Amino acid sequence: MNKRILVRMGATVVTALGLTLTAGAGTSGAAAKPNTVDYFYAGGKKVAGVVFEPRDSAKDAERVDVDDLRADNHYIWTEVYDVTAEKKKGTCQTSTFKSCAFSIPEGHKVRINVYRMNSKDVEFLDEVHTKSGKLPTA
Repeated sequence: MNKRILVRMGATVVTALGLTLTAGAGTSGAAAKPNTVDYFYAGGKKVAGVVFEPRDSAKDAERVDVDDLRADNHYIWTEVYDVTAEKKKGTCQTSTFKSCAFSIPEGHKVRINVYRMNSKDVEFLDEVHTKSGKLPTA
């Protein structure tokens, strides 16, 4: 083969590979869904933080991270619901930090009720909302 033809073929392959990699990198970043972060207060003090992490439902379960921000003999308890399917998916509770996994189909609305509890009382803090005030979506 002619040296000139090999150089031309090599340049074409490198260009095509570069375009493929660039296109793939652009689409994977655009498909990522943002996490929903919400903080909760009791007695004027921040007592809990909850993060909802939507994932690609075909590959991994959604995660709910619960953080008890005060060491006051209370713990934070969350109830996770698939609003679209009208099903309770489970609970997640901690007196420190915990990350829990839930299988929720992609596109479904999620309600996360947050409570502050101890052996004597239960206080409903609120439900997790996005910055725009809506329920998060899996």
